[in-house]
Amino acid sequence: MNRRLLAAVCVLAFSGNAHALATDLSQLSLEELMAIEITSVAKKRQRLSDAAAAISVITAEDIQRAGATSLPEALRLAPGVHVAQIDGNKWSVSVRGLGGRWAGRLLVLMDGRTLYSPLFGGVYWDVQDTLLEDIERIEVIRGPGGTLWGANAVNGVINIISKRAADTQGGLVSLRAGSHDNEAGFRYGLALGEGSHLRGYAKLNAREPFELTDHAPYQNGSPIGTPGRAAHDGWAMQRAGFRLDNQLSGRDQFTLQGDVYDGDVDQTAVTVSPAVVGNLLVQETARVSGANLLARWQRRLGEGELQAQAFIDRAERKEAVLRQRIDTWDLDLQHRFRLGQRQEIVWGAGYRLIDGALNDSTTVSFNETRGDTALYNVFIQDEIALRPDLALTLGTKFEHNEYTGMAPQPGARLHWQVDDSRALWAAWSRAVRTPSWADRDITLRLANLAASPPAPFPLYLAYTGSRAFDAEPLTAYEAGWRQQVRSDLNLDASVFYYDYDDLRSLEPAGGTTYVFANRFRAKSYGFELSGVWQATPDWRLRAAYSQLRLDAEAKPGSADSFSEALIEGSGPRHQFQLHSHARLSQNLHLDAMLYYVDQVENRAVGDYTRFDLRLAWQPRKDLELSLVGQNLLDDRHFEFTGQDSAASDVPRSLYAQARWRF
Repeated sequence: MNRRLLAAVCVLAFSGNAHALATDLSQLSLEELMAIEITSVAKKRQRLSDAAAAISVITAEDIQRAGATSLPEALRLAPGVHVAQIDGNKWSVSVRGLGGRWAGRLLVLMDGRTLYSPLFGGVYWDVQDTLLEDIERIEVIRGPGGTLWGANAVNGVINIISKRAADTQGGLVSLRAGSHDNEAGFRYGLALGEGSHLRGYAKLNAREPFELTDHAPYQNGSPIGTPGRAAHDGWAMQRAGFRLDNQLSGRDQFTLQGDVYDGDVDQTAVTVSPAVVGNLLVQETARVSGANLLARWQRRLGEGELQAQAFIDRAERKEAVLRQRIDTWDLDLQHRFRLGQRQEIVWGAGYRLIDGALNDSTTVSFNETRGDTALYNVFIQDEIALRPDLALTLGTKFEHNEYTGMAPQPGARLHWQVDDSRALWAAWSRAVRTPSWADRDITLRLANLAASPPAPFPLYLAYTGSRAFDAEPLTAYEAGWRQQVRSDLNLDASVFYYDYDDLRSLEPAGGTTYVFANRFRAKSYGFELSGVWQATPDWRLRAAYSQLRLDAEAKPGSADSFSEALIEGSGPRHQFQLHSHARLSQNLHLDAMLYYVDQVENRAVGDYTRFDLRLAWQPRKDLELSLVGQNLLDDRHFEFTGQDSAASDVPRSLYAQARWRF
C-alpha cells in the first residue's frame, strides 16, 4: 500500500512540474473561491467565507476535471463525505458516519426539490442521473441543517444547483464511450425574448455490469454468486428535461423546470421464496420511471426577498421484491427582510403531501399498501450583527408529521471575522430523523446468511416495523476555522461532537423475528481539514483529510446484540484525498485524483486507494476531447456490502469523451 501511495504522489507531482505557463489554471483565484456565493446555510446568498458551517462547494469545473460520470462520483470531491459504490448502479453516500444504501440522515435536494425517499429513507441514486454539464455547483453542508431544511437533515445537506437557462445558450453535444460506461447527451438553449430563456436536454446512457465480489459471505454459497462472474448490475437510462427562466420585471423572476426518465436497472436481489429451496439470490431487471415539475417565483423587496415554490414528483419502481409508486406534492413559502440596522430575518412555511401505492411480495410486505401522509412546517431565523465583525444567528423549525407529531429543531450559530483573511465559527443545533414508512410498517424476510454450514433449506430472519417507532434526535456541537494564509494558500478546518439518542435497534420478538425499536444511542466526534494551494499559475493542488470516531451503546431494556457493531463501523475512520490540476500547455490539461478510504469495519470492507487520471485536449475553443482512467491502482476493489442485493467489485475503467459546444 505504501508503494502505491508513493507512486501515485509522484505522478501528481510530475503532472504539476511538467510545464508552467503564465496563465491561470482555472477561472477563479483563491480569493474568488472564498467569495463564491452559496445559499444552503442561511437560505440566502452569502459568501462561502461568511458561512457559520462546515460547507464545501463542488463547482462545474471541479466535476469536469474529476472525470465524474455520475452524481455520487462527483460527491467524492467533498471533504468528509463517504461515497462507496455497492454495485454497478447503487451507492452509499453519507456524511460523518451512519452510512448505508438507505442513509436516512442526509438530506439531498436538487434545485429545492427533495430527493429523499419516504419509503425507506435515503436516496435512489440510480435515478438521480441528470446531465452533469447542467450543474452549476453542489453545496455540501457537513452537519445538521434541520433549523432551515427540516427533518432528515441530520448529518448533512447536499444541495445540487443547476445553471440558469441564460447561462446555457446554444448547443452542446457530449459523447462518452468506455470499458464500462457509454453515454450520449444533447442540450440546446435559446432566448425567447427580453429576459426570457429556455433550454432543453436529452440523455441516454448504458453501463456494463461489474463482477461479483468475493467479500460478501452470502454470495459464496450461491450458484449465481460465484466471485468473478458478471454481477448482473448493468444500468440503462433515458431522460429528458427543460428549464425556463423569465425575468418578469425589474424585481420579479419566474422559473419552471421539469424532467422525465425511464430505465432498466439490473440487480441480484437478496430474496426468499418458500417454493424454491435455497433460492437466496435472484437476478432481475427493475423497471424505473418518473417525472417531476417545479415552479418558483421570486420578488425582490428592497433589501429583502419573497419566494414561493411548488413541485410535484412521481417515482415508480417495479422490482421482484416490491413494486412502488410514490407521488409527492410540495408547497414552500419564505420571506427575508431586514429589521433595523442589525437584524436580518428569514421565515417561512411549507406543506408536503406524499401518496404511495405498494405491491409487495413474500420477501418485503407492508401492513398498509396504500396511503398518504402529510407534513407541514414553519421556521424562523434571525441573523444579528452584534458587532461589524461578529454575527449571531438564532432560529428554529417546527415540523409536524403524522407519525411522531411536532418536532422542534432549534439552532444557534456564531461567526467571527477575525480579520480580512481569518474567520472562526461555532454552532449548536438539534435535528431529527423522522420514521420512514418501513420503520413502522415493513415486514422484511431475508435468508439467514450467517447459517454455517449452510442448512439443507433456508433459515429466515424476519424484521418488522413498529407503530411505536419514534423520531431519532441528534444534538450537535461544531466549530470551525477558515484562513487565507497567503494569496496562494487557503485552509479550512472543522471539528464536531454529536450526541444521538433513540437510534433504531433490533429487538428480539421470538424465534428469528426482530422488531424495530428506539433503544440505542451513540456519540461521534472527529474533524476535517482541507486546503487549496496554487503552487504555480498553472498548477493547483487540493487536499483533504477527515477523521471519525463512533461509540454506540444499548439503552436499558434493550436485548439488541447487533446494532453496536453496525453503528460503530458505519463509516471509515480515516479518509484522505489529493487532487492535482495542471495546465501543460494552452490547450492541454492533466488532472489527477488520489483517494484513500480506511476500512469500514461492520461491512467487512478493507481499506483501499483509488487513483484517477484525466488528460484533456482542447483543439478549438468549442471542442474538448478527454481520456479518463479510473481506479488505476487495482484491477478491481470492494467498497461496500449490499443490504438487499449482491455486492460487486468496482473495476478499473477507461473512457474517452468529446464535448462540442455550438
